[in-house]
Amino acid sequence: MVLALLGGIAIFISIASVLMWATTGRTANGEARLKQLITNPRPRTLDSPFSDRVLVPVLDGFTRFIVQLLPQSFVARITQQLITAGRPMSTQAFFTLVVVTALVCPFTASALLFSRNGGEISTTVLVVPIACAALGIAAPMLWLRRRARGRQLAIWKSLPDTFDLITVSVEAGLGLDAAMRQVAEKVRGPLADEIAQMLREVGMGRARREALEDLAARTDVPEVVTFVNAIVQAEQLGTSVGRVLRSQAVMLRIRRRQKAEATARRAPIKMVFPLVLCIMPSFFIVTVGPIFVRFVDYLSK
Repeated sequence: MVLALLGGIAIFISIASVLMWATTGRTANGEARLKQLITNPRPRTLDSPFSDRVLVPVLDGFTRFIVQLLPQSFVARITQQLITAGRPMSTQAFFTLVVVTALVCPFTASALLFSRNGGEISTTVLVVPIACAALGIAAPMLWLRRRARGRQLAIWKSLPDTFDLITVSVEAGLGLDAAMRQVAEKVRGPLADEIAQMLREVGMGRARREALEDLAARTDVPEVVTFVNAIVQAEQLGTSVGRVLRSQAVMLRIRRRQKAEATARRAPIKMVFPLVLCIMPSFFIVTVGPIFVRFVDYLSK
């Protein structure tokens, strides 16, 4: 009875998570929702899918309750990581994913352990679901951190070429906005996407300084922050923007070379552990093994 109950709960949560994910992807499209409202301005509740009427509201309400219990600093840090990662989902959707994985993993593990032990309760049945729940909570966090770091690395690698293109465009006579527009049109990558978003914000009437500061906050890369601060100070002091961009590009290449040299210097230290743990035991087995075998044969005679 307990096995059937746990299996049913696990299957229900799995189906609910899949339906919620599909519903989130469908409702994320603003144009599709707008067309639906235009064609059917007063949709009836019973005409909506079951996931929209029951599953999504229940999971959304439970997730909101969990988010309210969490520290605001932690929620703000997760939101910043989502922004740095390129907004793969909203903060609410991410915590919903965490809740779903934290519930599905232990229930699935409990069902498998009960079916293996024949319904008997043991220490393993109590410990493994707790570990699976911790894994279900940590896995989305680790995925988000890895995605954010990967995007930051991609932005950092594209900075020299981007700065060179902006510098050449400004020195050729273009304005700063026009030079950044050239980057947004001709360069592919996360940095070009962020610059394009910044230009859209400026085109909508936002101050360029605020748009640049938001660009630095979204990327969360120290070199981009330094670049934005230099541009803002150059505009305030009335100095040449082209000269500032040229110096920033030179400094960026120097820092990139210094970072590569520091990584190369740390390589021998990192090689010590695989050398001691993997290579040295094999070396001793190959060299000392025959001597040990002969020594055993000699003592056995």
